[in-house]
Amino acid sequence: VPAPFPNFAETVTACTPTVAQALLPFPQYCNNITGLDENQGSSTYHAFQLKAERRFRKGLWALLSYTNSKLITNADNTENIFNPSYFSPFEIGRNRSLAIEDVPQALNIASTYELPLGRGKPWLNQGVASAILGGWALNGVYRRQSGIPFQISSSFCNVPAQLNNFCSPALLAGASPYLQSPTHFDPTQPVLNVNSFEPFSSFNFYTGAGPRVQNFRQPGYSDFDIGLEKSIQITERFKFQLRGDAFNIFNQHHFNNVGTFLLSGGTGGSAFNTDVASPDFGNWNGVVTSPRNIQVSARISF
Repeated sequence: VPAPFPNFAETVTACTPTVAQALLPFPQYCNNITGLDENQGSSTYHAFQLKAERRFRKGLWALLSYTNSKLITNADNTENIFNPSYFSPFEIGRNRSLAIEDVPQALNIASTYELPLGRGKPWLNQGVASAILGGWALNGVYRRQSGIPFQISSSFCNVPAQLNNFCSPALLAGASPYLQSPTHFDPTQPVLNVNSFEPFSSFNFYTGAGPRVQNFRQPGYSDFDIGLEKSIQITERFKFQLRGDAFNIFNQHHFNNVGTFLLSGGTGGSAFNTDVASPDFGNWNGVVTSPRNIQVSARISF
């Protein structure tokens, strides 16, 4: 490799004038260079969206929404401005892949029902019964969605640090990534098959042939929340509201961490070890969705 400019070895004194340093776009600078406010990121999002909403008589409201989508990007939300890419500037096209946030299918159902009792309602609208039984409303929200993709990597990545590379093992031809179903598995045994990917020992001056994000997914997610509230009109101006909410009312557990993505550009909400150089590759890492949570609140509005 020829020297990028005359007296390169003598000029570059803050770091070792290696071949890797000579290959950089600006080899005279030893520290990482961050290009801010550059229009380098791009995303493609396609979706079919369906929404149905109805306000029925006598206090009933319902909403249903469904989305079927695909998100491809080279600038995931899991990355920040100081960690702009996984692959070197010479392979910048490899950053474009499925987004870690890609959720192909998502269904949401929500409803609210005001009980027909109390003041201004058809029944028991006077006296003590109105005060006790009136003003109650019940609501619920249900969500079900597909799992997010895996990002397979290797912590053993013997590539010069100047190239800021990420080793991404490819799935071998004809191989299945799974030893068990990711939705029904023995947590004491690995779910992913390390022998289905390029071995970590191959990553000597080689970054792998895999995409940044693989096109297979961890378990999906579902959740059902309910709420019960009572409103009391104290005066024309003051209103008191007592509310109870139960999140994940059925106490369902899913082996993922939906909505949690690492700002450092990590593997987001992956519930499994995805480092092929780790002896724990494919094992459940203990991540699970939040258990049932019940809270009670009160407020006065005026």
